[in-house]
Amino acid sequence: MSGLSDILVQLGVGIVPLGVAYLAFRSATDASRKSQQSALLQVEHQAEVERSKVDAEAFIRAKTIYEDALAQMEKQMSRMQGQASQLGAELVTEQSSSVAMRDQIRRLQAQIRALERTVLVLRSQLVDAGLSPAPPSDLTGPHRLGP
Repeated sequence: MSGLSDILVQLGVGIVPLGVAYLAFRSATDASRKSQQSALLQVEHQAEVERSKVDAEAFIRAKTIYEDALAQMEKQMSRMQGQASQLGAELVTEQSSSVAMRDQIRRLQAQIRALERTVLVLRSQLVDAGLSPAPPSDLTGPHRLGP
């Protein structure tokens, strides 16, 4: 029996290093897995930081573009308001000129009516004096009626 116990002892002594080796292997793989996870988390964190930087830069560019567009729109609005004011002033001037021209036309029409009445009076005076008024086609002067 001593042969069997010797084999059992040797087997026990041989299993202990195998168990230790297995535990060392497990610890090493766990450590390796944890370091890979840690490295992966660091890479993900770094990628997130880079995405944040890119997003921040894109936001700054978009903000700059927006502010430039807004400034241009404000300048254009200011120019348009100036042009509207100028057009308003021109409209007032044109309306004043239009009113003045209408008044002048009314005065000229009144003068024409007065001249037409004068022509009628003069025509009747010419006829009463025995002279013929000028025919519509001949405006050179009075013509005598008869011989």
